[in-house]
Amino acid sequence: MNNKNKIRRVPAKKIAHKIINECDVILMVVDGRNPEGTRNMQLEERIKKEDKKMILVLNKADLVPKHVIEKWSSKFKQENPNTKTVFVSSTNKKGTKILRDDIKYYLQINKINEGKVGVVGYPNVGKSSLINALTGKTSALSGLTAGLTKGEQWIKLTKKIKLLDTPGVIEPKDEDELVMIGAIRYEKIENPVDPAIKILKLLGSFDMDIVRKYCGDTIEINGVEEINEKLIEKIGKKFNFLGKNGIIDMKRTAKYIIKDYQGGKLNYYEVKKKSREQIRSTNIGFITKHLKDFLFIDDANAVVSHLSDIGELSDVKVRKPIIGSKKIDDATVIISFGEKTANAGRKKVEEKAKTDGITLYSQGGGRCGKNRIFMGVGE
Repeated sequence: MNNKNKIRRVPAKKIAHKIINECDVILMVVDGRNPEGTRNMQLEERIKKEDKKMILVLNKADLVPKHVIEKWSSKFKQENPNTKTVFVSSTNKKGTKILRDDIKYYLQINKINEGKVGVVGYPNVGKSSLINALTGKTSALSGLTAGLTKGEQWIKLTKKIKLLDTPGVIEPKDEDELVMIGAIRYEKIENPVDPAIKILKLLGSFDMDIVRKYCGDTIEINGVEEINEKLIEKIGKKFNFLGKNGIIDMKRTAKYIIKDYQGGKLNYYEVKKKSREQIRSTNIGFITKHLKDFLFIDDANAVVSHLSDIGELSDVKVRKPIIGSKKIDDATVIISFGEKTANAGRKKVEEKAKTDGITLYSQGGGRCGKNRIFMGVGE
């Protein structure tokens, strides 16, 4: 194997410290969907102690609502007016020009002719993707492996600025941090109460209404808003997580909180999941026109057999499934055409019958050429 391209593992702590020592500007990359949960305050303090310029880069900002981004910006500015915050989408290369300009400006005002820029952050926050977006080429290794490097290579960001092509990483120190970044699944957590409390405190520090809404009740304890074990008990009572003798099951409750957090249900903002339901056409006129004079319209299997013999329908190639209904004589036929499976066609016919208030008395299915057809007849 060529030694030049040989991949070797270097302790993450050693890489991060080397970057801090050698670089003029440090990019602290966090996940824009969960900035607080992916920050490392100890490392940030060390960067400040070394009097190095730190820019807090909130990556994946395209996945976060605008009002949430603005709230984070305000929060970080209040926390430390001297820390620059930049919102970036490495995937869409949005915000990268602002980030480059901030780096150039700092080096210029500090009269640093040949600047060095380093990158640190937890695994999976997009460090390598950020480097590639900044440089405009695939220079950094992307992946989840902490401490992975191809040796010490520097690449040009500009003629006078170079960037470490393989980012330093931060390894979580304890189980709670691993839980916060989703590296340990909720099922495997031995002591879930403490990380559950930390999660609620984290969300509460951003917006207490998030915690209040999740609890479904006031979170006041002895007249003061507190997030502690007593609140976990309240949540357990809300979800009726009872153990022996009617005592709240704290571990089950805490794991439920962590599950909701890791799954995105308990979040800084409401996640609106896109429906994966395929849009279906409702036009079945090209099928029902062949049933105008058909005598056995009450027998679904007979209708399907009749339609399967029509060459015009066998030659039809549908791009998306069709589900529709039509009144023929004294009956109403519901036809599913082009579903991937017979069972899917049956379900669509039954769902439409239920929605339209039609009682089915005959059902049947088959094929018209390469298309599956399923139909129901009712009144």
